[in-house]
Amino acid sequence: MAKPKNRLPNSIIILNIIMIVIVVVICVLLVSLLYGDQFTKEHDVPSVEVSSAATVEAESTAEAKAEPAATTTTKATSSVSMTKRTTEPTEPVVVPDEPDETEETVEYQTGVYSKDFFKDDLFIGDSITTGLHLFDRLDMKNVAADTGYTPYKAYTEAIPMHDGTSQTALDYAEKMQPKRIFIMLGSNGLAAAGPMEDSYKTLIEKLTVACPDTMLYCISVSPLAKGSTYESADGLNNEAVKKFNTFIKSICSEYGIRYIDLYSQLVGEDGYFLDTYAEVDGMHFKSATYDLMLAYIQDSIG
Repeated sequence: MAKPKNRLPNSIIILNIIMIVIVVVICVLLVSLLYGDQFTKEHDVPSVEVSSAATVEAESTAEAKAEPAATTTTKATSSVSMTKRTTEPTEPVVVPDEPDETEETVEYQTGVYSKDFFKDDLFIGDSITTGLHLFDRLDMKNVAADTGYTPYKAYTEAIPMHDGTSQTALDYAEKMQPKRIFIMLGSNGLAAAGPMEDSYKTLIEKLTVACPDTMLYCISVSPLAKGSTYESADGLNNEAVKKFNTFIKSICSEYGIRYIDLYSQLVGEDGYFLDTYAEVDGMHFKSATYDLMLAYIQDSIG
């Protein structure tokens, strides 16, 4: 008969279990003490990465949410910019200089002239020429003229000037030294055109010496209207006018002076001074005629 196996007492078994548990706990504690920091770090990294990722995602989301607002703002700004561009010119705005108070621009049916254009010039002439300042087309300082004035009288006879003095047109011109001189003489004395031609030449020569830097211009004698009182009283006619104008033109060519053909601007198809521009006496100018004359001169010599 076999012997029964020896069994350990229960107390020993329980003691062994307790010792095993203690050893396991000690091992766990040792492992925890030895590898706790590394374990924590290894387990914290994902947490940081997730946090960073979450932060980036949150920022991206925030930007994405903010982007429409920014786009809206940009569109609004662009809209304002476009509005400004549509109301502003595409080229620089050039602000014109304010006109001089003394400058006057006059428009008429055939052109424009500026009073300021003639501010440094001098017109020498007879009663027709006096209308330039009598009708306020030019200042008195720009006119040396008198009733019955002739080329001879222009350098021999003193006439009242704007400054209260009496001087010949020649002396006044020498004192003034104008930029340009316009000789508008010849209507008086056509009955004795021969001597007047000589005095006309003499006047040009004297003005050339007295005003060496001044440009000289000779204006043709204007035509007479049909039935002019001067034509009937003095025996004047347009044939005599045209003949003297031919002389003026030739003398201009001889001395290198510019000839201004005003006659052709005032004569009609019938060969007479146009009623539109002629005064009732058939020789002198209406106020509008001075506008035409000055505009024509400015356009011609510009």
